[in-house]
Amino acid sequence: MICINELTEQKCSNRAIVYDFTILLSSYAPHIAEEVWSKLGNGNSVTKASFPTFNASYLVENEVNYPVSFNGKMRFKITLPAEMSKEQVEVEIMKHEKTAHYLEGKSPKKIIVVPKRIINIVI
Repeated sequence: MICINELTEQKCSNRAIVYDFTILLSSYAPHIAEEVWSKLGNGNSVTKASFPTFNASYLVENEVNYPVSFNGKMRFKITLPAEMSKEQVEVEIMKHEKTAHYLEGKSPKKIIVVPKRIINIVI
């Protein structure tokens, strides 16, 4: 359901993605998968189709969505490139206009960055 909701949200109509998803779905919902398989124009059963091959490059994330907290309370989220170092993340977050708003002219006592997880600014 998560995959279908995500594909619907992105308005995906790529036949190759729907084709592979139907093969994967056939293990869990065989009757629906057979119906979709026939609508895709296939004459044989979905159970006869070969399983999609694993490709690790599809799992690499280029961006990280960091929740930014002030004194432990989450205030906003920011998307940054995944390859940024801890120091680069600190510099970027201090440049952000929402950070200036929540700091209210004060300087932070401590900036805690857990790479690819969370940013917490202690005032």
